[in-house]
Amino acid sequence: MYQSIVVGTDGSEKDLAVVRRAVELASALGATLHVAHGFKPVTSIAAGIADSAPGAASVDFEALDEAIDAENRHVIGDAAAIATAAGVPVTTHAVAGEPADVLCELATEVQGDLVVVGNHGMHSRKRFFQGSVANRVAHHAPCCVLIVDVESH
Repeated sequence: MYQSIVVGTDGSEKDLAVVRRAVELASALGATLHVAHGFKPVTSIAAGIADSAPGAASVDFEALDEAIDAENRHVIGDAAAIATAAGVPVTTHAVAGEPADVLCELATEVQGDLVVVGNHGMHSRKRFFQGSVANRVAHHAPCCVLIVDVESH
């Protein structure tokens, strides 16, 4: 059935509920879990523009990179701990990019059989114009997708 399950997290409580559901499935099926965190990097161009503004403080790229790395370790570490506590083999992936794209690309890379996502995030106009991660993954994933209902709980 499913041997390789991909789940994304942003570290929020709702996303950790999605991770718990993915861990339950992985445990029951003897699957490996791939926990992904897609993040938007601060580009050197954007930071350079801010740095060159009159009166702006200079940007400490080393400190910025360290802060981003620390946040990524925290986000995926919390999710990985849930899997480890349940005895589920887990691999973590912190990847720069849009979350939906990261999940779909990772599913292809690890030959994922299932991507697990939550149905939360955006409502009304914002979802209409930008689309939700769950919707984008459902339409573009190279494998099956499970959308966990975290909004009504």
